[in-house]
Amino acid sequence: MLSGRGLRGEVARRVQEGPRMRKILIAMFTLMFMLVGGVAAQSVLARPLDSAPLTFPVTGTFSPGYGVTGVAFQGTVTVHSFGVQDGQLAVQGALAATDDSLFSPFAVTIPAYANVSDDAQSGCTVVITTGGTFIDAGFLVYIDGGAQVTLSETGDPQAARELCRVVATATRNSADQQALARTLNRVLGAI
Repeated sequence: MLSGRGLRGEVARRVQEGPRMRKILIAMFTLMFMLVGGVAAQSVLARPLDSAPLTFPVTGTFSPGYGVTGVAFQGTVTVHSFGVQDGQLAVQGALAATDDSLFSPFAVTIPAYANVSDDAQSGCTVVITTGGTFIDAGFLVYIDGGAQVTLSETGDPQAARELCRVVATATRNSADQQALARTLNRVLGAI
């Protein structure tokens, strides 16, 4: 039991510890935020800024308008993301003709489907095949179906298993196309 003098001494000691304890807590919180911020910054910077975009070649027919005979063209689609259109997986990107005089690059959404190859040695490889697409952009473009782009997850075995699982599920159940698009976008972001 503390006497009046002992109680005053204890109170005085705790009052003096208050600012020191606040400084310790502030230092701990500052250190924690620096560590968490450093990890987040490292994760954001882990992807090389100069990485090449994902592209794939396409062929098709271009016409400047209805009733005008079309000409065959070759081009590339630069993949920006994957999405779902009318319940089906879709590649969203930009189409550019090899012959720049036909048309300037423009945004496209191309229906697609995915197949998976689960290889224990190399991880998971997804082959995305496009369907034929008609685009009316003030001029007419038909992109032939059958163009393919391949995404692989080889560096992280757990991520590879997850990718293969999501693609296999979406192949069996067309309602899982949104989950497939999200997973493919994560892989695309890691390229």
